[in-house]
Amino acid sequence: MKKIIISGCILSCLFFLATISQAKSKVVKTYAFGFAASFNDSIIHFTDIQELDSTWLDDKDFLESRENYSYQLRDYLSDLGMEHRTCIICYSSKLKKTKKKFTKMMDSYSKNGKYDIRLIKEDEFKFKCVEPSETEVYDKNTTITKKKDKKEKKKKGKKIRG
Repeated sequence: MKKIIISGCILSCLFFLATISQAKSKVVKTYAFGFAASFNDSIIHFTDIQELDSTWLDDKDFLESRENYSYQLRDYLSDLGMEHRTCIICYSSKLKKTKKKFTKMMDSYSKNGKYDIRLIKEDEFKFKCVEPSETEVYDKNTTITKKKDKKEKKKKGKKIRG
């Protein structure tokens, strides 16, 4: 009887911890800009600050699927013949904060005149909102699977083998 009660308590604690640890996502309006650079040349790209109306942020305000946004910029530049760029997305739910980050980055790269800064206007390139899912496809040939899914697959594989 004690074993049943103890195992029931352990299971309920594990269930409680699992529900707490799940990130709760929310859909919000976000302001973002892209940045791209290469180690092979001195060309730096900045996109305009764009309003993204339905982005997903987790409980710590991290943009979910943010790698897919940077891949959109990388693919756009690759189509223009500028391959092997390192791309990032900078974002905030507050326009003022995004403008401040944009200005700070722009100033740091335009300071010494070492870099050829090129602005990408919003009518040339626009980020598309990405809805997070278990498997996210950002390119026809490439698929990203979240780490959590990989861990679950490993656990299932061990249970079957054992």
